[in-house]
Amino acid sequence: MEVPIIRALNPRSASANSKQRGLTRALVLFREAARRVPAYKDFLKKHRINPAKITNAAEFASLPTTDKPNYITKYSLEELSWDGSLSSAKYVSTSSGSTGTPFFWPRGERQDAVVNMMMQRVFEDIFDSKKGSTLFVDSFALGTWIAGLEFYNAAKWTSEHGNRLVTVTPGIDREEAIRLIKELSPLFGRVVIGGYPPFVKDIIEHGSNDGIHWEKMDTRLLVAGEGVSELWKGRILAMIGKPEDGKSFVNVFGMADSGIVAHETPLCSLLRKCITKAGADADMPDMDEVTGLYQYYPTARYFEDVDGHSLVLTSDAGLPLIRYDTRDAGVILSHQKIASVFGNDIRANLGAWRMPFVALFGRKDLSVSLYALQIYVEHVKRALEHSPSASSLSGLFTISVTHTKRLNQQFSISVELARGVKPNTDLAQSLGEEVVATLCRMNSEYAKLLASIGKPAKPKITLLPLGDIATVPGKKHKWVKRR
Repeated sequence: MEVPIIRALNPRSASANSKQRGLTRALVLFREAARRVPAYKDFLKKHRINPAKITNAAEFASLPTTDKPNYITKYSLEELSWDGSLSSAKYVSTSSGSTGTPFFWPRGERQDAVVNMMMQRVFEDIFDSKKGSTLFVDSFALGTWIAGLEFYNAAKWTSEHGNRLVTVTPGIDREEAIRLIKELSPLFGRVVIGGYPPFVKDIIEHGSNDGIHWEKMDTRLLVAGEGVSELWKGRILAMIGKPEDGKSFVNVFGMADSGIVAHETPLCSLLRKCITKAGADADMPDMDEVTGLYQYYPTARYFEDVDGHSLVLTSDAGLPLIRYDTRDAGVILSHQKIASVFGNDIRANLGAWRMPFVALFGRKDLSVSLYALQIYVEHVKRALEHSPSASSLSGLFTISVTHTKRLNQQFSISVELARGVKPNTDLAQSLGEEVVATLCRMNSEYAKLLASIGKPAKPKITLLPLGDIATVPGKKHKWVKRR
C-alpha cells in the first residue's frame, strides 16, 4: 500500500482541525515506514518500540527523534528507502554539505507533486501568475543540488496548469541572469527572480549598474537557503521600487533532506510587525530572535516544536523522515492562536492563509563556542544589518574562535565591504562596538562574560574588500569558519 500523497494544497480550505489531520497522516506514514523501511524497522527494534502501540499524539511524541548521526549515517541508502530499494526514486540530489559531509537524497513523483502544488500557490496567489505573463529567472544552483531543479520543476508544473509562466535557467551565473532579464523582460508583464538571498541582491545591484531600471518593471523576488530579517527585506524591496510590498518577496524554508517545507505569505510580514508591537505580553516569540516566519501545510509537513524550541519534522520525503531533527530552532504558532491574539487586520488576512506558522530562530549548529558559551551567527548578522555603516558592507561575513600564541581564545569576525569601500580603523572599531552591544542585549551569558573578562571577550574585526570572502558556487555561504 502506498502512503497517500496530498491531492490538493489549498490554504483557503484549511480548517481548525488541520493539525489533527496532519497528525493522522503522520501516523499513517509512521506505520508504513515501520513496516516497509528496513532502517526504520531496525531503529524501532533497537529502541524496543512496538509500532502497533503508537496510536495518538502523546504516544507519537514519545518516539525517539531521528537525525543524521543516529539514523541517516547508520544505514545504507537502500535500507533508508521504501522497501529497501531505490525503485521509486526518479533522481538523486545532494545536500549542500554546509554542516559536514554531503548526503544523498533520492526523490520520486510523490515528493515532486507536493512541492509543485505548494509553489503553484505561491506563483498564483502571491505573484499573480494567473494575470498576464510571467518570466521566472531560476538563479538557484543547478547540478546535483536540489534547489534549482526543484524550483524549475515547480515552475514548469505551474505553467502546465493554466499559467503563462516561462522559465529561464541561468543558475548561479550572475551575468547571464542579468543578460536574460535585460533581453526578455520587455516581453513579459512581470519578472520573478529566484535565488539564494545574497545572490539575488547581487543580481539587483549589478543589474542596476548595468542599466536595468527595476522600478519600471513588475519585479518579484523568490529566495531560499536562509532566513532574512525584515530590515534586509525592506532594503532589497526598496532597490526594486517596492518598499513595504507583501506580494513581491517570498522567502522559502527548505532543506535538502525533505525539499520545500514552508514559505512566507503576505500575512507573515504583517504578523511580524504585529508581534513586534505586541511584545512579550502576547506570549509570542521575540521578533529580535526570529530569523524567519513561514506558513506550512500540516497535511504534507508535520512539525513539532520539542521543548518549545527544537523543530522536529515528519515528512514523506524520498527517504521517509519520522520525527526528524531538522537542527533548526523554532516554535509552531497555530492560526487559531494568532486570530485570538491579534486584531481585525490579521483576522481578515487569515481567511486567505488559514495555515499554521513556524517561526525559526536559526540553526542550532551555526554558532561558535567562546569560553564555553555560544555566539550565534544570527546575532552577529543582526548587529551588522542594524549598524549605521550597513550600507558600507556587502552582507557577507564569517565568525570564528581561534587561539593566540599564548593559547588564549580569540573571537574573530571577518567582514566583507561593499564595492568601492576601503578598510579603515574607525569602521572596524564602530562595527566591533555594534556587535558587542547587540550580543550584550541578546545574549545574557555573553554580557556576563564581558563584565568578567573584558577585552578578551570582544571580537577582532577584520575588514576585507569585496570578493575576498570565498563562496562556493551552488552552496550556502559558510558563516562559521572552523579551524
